[in-house]
Amino acid sequence: MDTLRIRLRPLAAFGTPLAGDTLFGQLCWAVRERHGETQLTRLLEGYHQGQPFLVVSDGLPAGWLPKPMLPEFLLGTEIDPAERKALRQRNWLPADHAHLPLRDWVTRASSVPTIERAVTTQNTINRLTGTTGSGPFAPRQVERQHWAGSEGVDLYCCIDPERLDATQLAQLLGDIGQSGFGRDASTGLGKFSVSDITPHRWPTERSRHALTLAPCAPDVTQLDARACYYAPLTRFGRHGNFAATGLHPFKRPVLTLRSGAFLSFATEQAPLPAFHGTGLGGLAAPVSFTLPATVHQGYAPLVPLNAELHT
Repeated sequence: MDTLRIRLRPLAAFGTPLAGDTLFGQLCWAVRERHGETQLTRLLEGYHQGQPFLVVSDGLPAGWLPKPMLPEFLLGTEIDPAERKALRQRNWLPADHAHLPLRDWVTRASSVPTIERAVTTQNTINRLTGTTGSGPFAPRQVERQHWAGSEGVDLYCCIDPERLDATQLAQLLGDIGQSGFGRDASTGLGKFSVSDITPHRWPTERSRHALTLAPCAPDVTQLDARACYYAPLTRFGRHGNFAATGLHPFKRPVLTLRSGAFLSFATEQAPLPAFHGTGLGGLAAPVSFTLPATVHQGYAPLVPLNAELHT
């Protein structure tokens, strides 16, 4: 698998967080719309056998990576109790310092402004009365998210170049950026453009520790569970495109690890895999009543870490 770093330029507010598994689902719809269902089926061959054609990270502030969910005392760092609350706000690490030992890297953590939230009033007009009213026509308040700063948003994508190349991926992302990502795209939310796409290689290769960049359904047979640190995340997925209008637009809940999990593999690997996880859904274990073949991204791109734990 090849790793790409893709820089996006937001053009509007977002109604849905730019999460990797959500974006992967919309990319599958983009493949279907541009190339047809047969091509999508072909790309998804082997998805549940550890052979995904694409693994997508969360949208991250340009130049930054999430701080691992790891107690800092395991790094041998002494924390002043009076500073713990302030340190919890410093949850982003500079991506260009990923070569440093983790103990030194976390000292460069910063509280980067990422998402600015705003609440706006939204109306639905009753076409019979020409005005708002009660029930579904009552004015309501909805939250919108704006990316702070002018640098843009980074995606880290792992691709199988024999099935999907960088140009094709940029084209699919461009399709989504024009139509809009996530909720309320039809009202103008979720617009973005692709400003840059470059091959990427992490400086640390030989390691048994890694940081996840998207929600992940881990393969426990490969991990040392006693040395993994994470927060659980339950995904209540919903279909997009025409499947959102069916009788069952919602998918079955899926339990994953939240982005930023600290994983420890059972053995040191060189090089460390570009991604980790399992493919969810499909006909064998469906997550959808509407489209039983639906898959959910349980894989996450990895950042190899130069870490030494003090237990």
